[in-house]
Amino acid sequence: MSDLILVKPNETHVDEIFAYRQEFIADSDMIHGSSGLERFDSLTKVLEWVSSCRLFEKKETLPDPKFVTASQFLLMREGESAILGMINLRHCLNDYLYEYGGHIGYSVRPTERRKGYAKAMLMLCLEECRNLGLDRVLITCDDDNEGSFKTIEACGGKFDRMAKKKASESSDANTYGDENTERYWIAL
Repeated sequence: MSDLILVKPNETHVDEIFAYRQEFIADSDMIHGSSGLERFDSLTKVLEWVSSCRLFEKKETLPDPKFVTASQFLLMREGESAILGMINLRHCLNDYLYEYGGHIGYSVRPTERRKGYAKAMLMLCLEECRNLGLDRVLITCDDDNEGSFKTIEACGGKFDRMAKKKASESSDANTYGDENTERYWIAL
């Protein structure tokens, strides 16, 4: 696992990003931690997604003042082009993220799950959090996502409480129904 790295997406990754997206779509699965990648349904649109990710890195280029600055990363092996996972690091929290979304969202490619990549990716992202000067981070997951909460706990996450999310509070009320969100804090 020592050869795993976090890489910011760029134009050279477009084909692989699209393949990553398609694997989730074929699996009827959400692409957590991907800055809305599921909405970018062609290679041209994935190129727009890459540009959009860059806009979120600085407050002055945020597309909407209700958003927070964030860094999007791809998990890859050094010297390889395959994307193993994606992780999104929100630099601060707004009210919604404080309650339900947290600082970090992530996903592992469906064909690469149960190989330890989520834990490795989260540990690498925690270093990025330290570099931002954060002293603790909030990470959330659905209460039925055993793999995610085990990953969070393995990386030092301490359960805080359950938050009940209603469809009307969701960022996409058409996608989410009522669900319970587990909240975990990781001290850095």
